[in-house]
Amino acid sequence: MARPKKKTSTPTVKQLVRIRFKKLSNGEQSIYLDLYKSGKRAYEFLKDENGKPLRLLVESGTPDEVKAIKARNHKTLLSAEAIRVAREKEVVELNKVENKVTSLGKMLLKDWFVQYDSLISLSVGTAKRKQIPTLTHHLKNWLGDKYDTVQMQQLSADFFRAFLKHLHGYKRQSKHNEDVFYTLSDNSLYQIFSTLKTSMGRAVREGIISRNPLDAMKDNGELPKHPTVQRVFLSVAEVSALMKTECRREDVKRAFLFSVFTGLRVSDIMKLKWGEIINDGQDLRLQLVMQKTKDPITMKLNSQAVMWLPDRDGAALSDKVFSTLPTLGNIEKILEKWGNDAQIQKKFTFHTARHSFATISINNGTDIYTVSKLLGHRSLETTKVYAELLTKSKDQAVDRLSEIFKGVEGN
Repeated sequence: MARPKKKTSTPTVKQLVRIRFKKLSNGEQSIYLDLYKSGKRAYEFLKDENGKPLRLLVESGTPDEVKAIKARNHKTLLSAEAIRVAREKEVVELNKVENKVTSLGKMLLKDWFVQYDSLISLSVGTAKRKQIPTLTHHLKNWLGDKYDTVQMQQLSADFFRAFLKHLHGYKRQSKHNEDVFYTLSDNSLYQIFSTLKTSMGRAVREGIISRNPLDAMKDNGELPKHPTVQRVFLSVAEVSALMKTECRREDVKRAFLFSVFTGLRVSDIMKLKWGEIINDGQDLRLQLVMQKTKDPITMKLNSQAVMWLPDRDGAALSDKVFSTLPTLGNIEKILEKWGNDAQIQKKFTFHTARHSFATISINNGTDIYTVSKLLGHRSLETTKVYAELLTKSKDQAVDRLSEIFKGVEGN
């Protein structure tokens, strides 16, 4: 007698999302999904396309009514199954992403900063990239040997809260005077945490971590605030005084006044090449990529800007326009002496030339959007600061008039 064939059981497929039912007081059953999402159990009561709860009706009544209700319940179950399948696909994809993030999260913090610097090297200026070594220096100072073992997935809001507390108490002894200690300014704290927040945000987008640990600090208002910077600008009369006053370095005078009439930063002035000054047949125009933002800018040179250009004397297109400028530190010393000789009662730096370009332009009717484009600002909010400066300056001028005539008869 032949042995009966062994029955083969159909393998069960594990469902990540299951349909469940809850019996209601009226005998109907509401339908919900039982699922695991992000490692946690969750429930989702189902609704139809009109937002009404999906429910199985009580199968009672006349035979025709029962038949209709059964057909409707069957259709409801098919809809619930379609939703379940869709949710299961979402959960599977989410698990894939989370597993990938968990794996990448083992990357060391120190290695991430190297990768981050490489990622932004072509999109941001050198000033922002220089903040990365500053940040890592302070992290090493705080963590010591532990810095080499910290993984990205270990970072949390509490981790960075402790780091901020360390920075608030940071002191560095002067190499030349043991009684002198240096602390971090509000601006330094802001720059360090601004770099941190941006780098962690990029880590999220690269799939290294699932969330930015600094978001919680931002939501609670714990991140260092951008300090209010006092911007100094020169009036038309003060610029005129400088133009008439001799400066001990003619190249510094020309470069500063060229900046006043173009709004270029000192970094752009120092790198400017003759090939970036284009003659279109009618006017001279600047065409360059700004050193700080790496954004291109094009602008016509007005007659005053052209007047303060040095003589080219056969220089090549690749040669620098202001090729003889001293270091920035020496430039600032020269500007201080020049300002005193011009009897200007303000302490100003080379960057004051850029501020002066903005305020003089706005004060003489140029709209703020145009000034923003000429300065190469990415945000109009940055340019609005100059309009606010002018308003404050005008208010102070009116107040000074009141002081001048105070005590005169009739007041």
